[in-house]
Amino acid sequence: MSEVMSNPVMPVERQCQIEEVFDPGFIELLRLAPRNPHVRALILKMTGKMPGAECGTFDQIKAWTETTCEKKARPLPSRSTQGAVQDGISIDVEFSETEYGRASYSVPRSGSEEFQLSAEDLLEMVQEAIADGEGMDKIVDRIADKIDEDAWNQCDPSLDNYGDYDFDHYEADDSGNSEATYSREQIRSRVLAFVQARQPELAGEL
Repeated sequence: MSEVMSNPVMPVERQCQIEEVFDPGFIELLRLAPRNPHVRALILKMTGKMPGAECGTFDQIKAWTETTCEKKARPLPSRSTQGAVQDGISIDVEFSETEYGRASYSVPRSGSEEFQLSAEDLLEMVQEAIADGEGMDKIVDRIADKIDEDAWNQCDPSLDNYGDYDFDHYEADDSGNSEATYSREQIRSRVLAFVQARQPELAGEL
């Protein structure tokens, strides 16, 4: 009689930790309401995958996440160019937004990135301001306007959820608001440092 041999079931290899996929606030939401359809819709939105109906507890969703999802890709922090005046200046900008989605929820996000202004553009602003009889305040205003107009398109901040998911009755279409904040004093000090290093003869006219 021949003995039938069965292959042992190999455990599924874990690809990540749940903390590498979801932020702490959403993990806590999963603990409280693992079967909630809005919560599961958010899982699909954030991972592109939906846990099966058999995943009805937090532990089951945690195991599913760690064996089927990939951890979030985090961009490397940008290299500071504060001291590299020959390449222009960079201004620290804080980005924040609140997303409203089809699952009737909102969640605030925030992050930071450096807004780069080239030496060529900056020198042009300085020279135009001096030629028009304007001082540092006008240069700061022009740079601030440029940040307001271009920061969200030029920068690529890594926005992390900051706060709890708020479930409410928002409009069905995806929407949200966004904001970029920065220090006008930092603009002033970096412009002055740039001018003193590149064209010190102009510093006294600002």
